[in-house]
Amino acid sequence: MSRHSVKSAERVFRILEDFARTREPARLSDLARRLGHPVSSVNALLKCMVDLGYMEFDDTSHRYYPAARVAHLGSWLNCQDYEQTAVLEAMYLLRETVGESVVLATTNDIYLEYVETLHGHGGIKILRGTRRLLVQSGTGWLFLARSSIADAISVYLRTIELGELEQAEFSEADLLHRLAEHRKMDISFLRARELLRPTAHWDAAMMSTIIPSPPGHRPLALGVHGLAESLAEKRDKIADLFGSIVKSLGGAHASSD
Repeated sequence: MSRHSVKSAERVFRILEDFARTREPARLSDLARRLGHPVSSVNALLKCMVDLGYMEFDDTSHRYYPAARVAHLGSWLNCQDYEQTAVLEAMYLLRETVGESVVLATTNDIYLEYVETLHGHGGIKILRGTRRLLVQSGTGWLFLARSSIADAISVYLRTIELGELEQAEFSEADLLHRLAEHRKMDISFLRARELLRPTAHWDAAMMSTIIPSPPGHRPLALGVHGLAESLAEKRDKIADLFGSIVKSLGGAHASSD
């Protein structure tokens, strides 16, 4: 990499830092003057940023301003903070109150992925990074039931295409039936033995609900996992906790907007 390339990259960040300080549109000449860089160099960089969608240019005022795409680049950082603060606190509350394993799940292509796990006092554990098929999990059906029918079917067909599921064992009609059921519920309770290919303990179950996410954040769901008999006994308590957590997380978003 040439020194010129490094210098250009540095100047791009200086431009963005200048906008962060002033928080208002700027003319090319004003930017170059404040930064102490040649007008020709700043002009070339700004035009490149406009072409890439990271800068807006107003033909009337001849002023530049960072595009929304710049904010989007770092949006995941705040979202990660959200998962490691408010959501993680809710997970600990769940585990300590009901004594079962707790998972945080999101969607990843055709899969449901557990991105955080807290092991309960029992023997059943789910490792972080574990994946399940969206079309073969209660939490997955909750997610798909809140998307369009077309998107849900697209996930299903891709699952078949990748050989993760046979159409003969779980048809499109079966999927639509499951989605219709889950459209009517905020909380899913699914026993492992109800699935075609149980990957968990045969007597296990998962109780889950979708939780609020910040704008632009990946979708999230909380799940409580344990022996089906144990979860059935605690079902009302878990449902009440889910309701309180969803309300609390939703309120936190509203107050920060």
